[in-house]
Amino acid sequence: MAPKDTLTPLDYELPRTPKEVMEAWMPRLQAVAIVTALLAGIEAQLLSSLAELTPDSTAADRAVRFFAYSGLLLNLGATLSTILLLIAVASLPTAARQIYVSCAHSYPRRIFHSHGSRKAELNQRLLEGNGETYLLRAFGIARGWGFMLRHCISCFMGGVMCTFVHISINLWLVEDTVVAGVVMPVVFFSMVPPAVAFVFLMNSPACPDCKEDKKLGREEV
Repeated sequence: MAPKDTLTPLDYELPRTPKEVMEAWMPRLQAVAIVTALLAGIEAQLLSSLAELTPDSTAADRAVRFFAYSGLLLNLGATLSTILLLIAVASLPTAARQIYVSCAHSYPRRIFHSHGSRKAELNQRLLEGNGETYLLRAFGIARGWGFMLRHCISCFMGGVMCTFVHISINLWLVEDTVVAGVVMPVVFFSMVPPAVAFVFLMNSPACPDCKEDKKLGREEV
């Protein structure tokens, strides 16, 4: 462990792996911020075109306004969370430098000064399945990172679904029944496959050889 008077904060740089993780998150979050802002703009435009509710308004008229407002607010929420996440990621080098100076037990201090046991511990944590989030936290990402990320994803998916439902209901209200019936399969095909892929198919494919090895290992045991 380096004594306090031998620390060199001006020379501190993030190690290669957390720096690459940080750089990988930046375009992801920028893309989400742009998409959610565009969706919020679409919802705002659609809301401005809705007629005012009257005592004779149907349940469908009220439902379309509910999903319109929900889509607008959820997309705005996702945009706000994404901006906060971008700020957190962009601040990672500064946060890691502050931890390097202030905490003798931290990964930034120990790894920067080539403390082998600390590197081995971090490698073991990553091998055990603690991935990007653990790595970012080890180098000082904002405490609310995980919470904001879950909020962003939830609002993004909820906002997209509300936008699809809003357009679908509006389709039945405005267009001819035949046109709406023909277009509905397109709406279904546009919305459901991406949702299923997001929930079940976003992880990396498993290696068939590893699966076979695990199967053989279980049988031997």
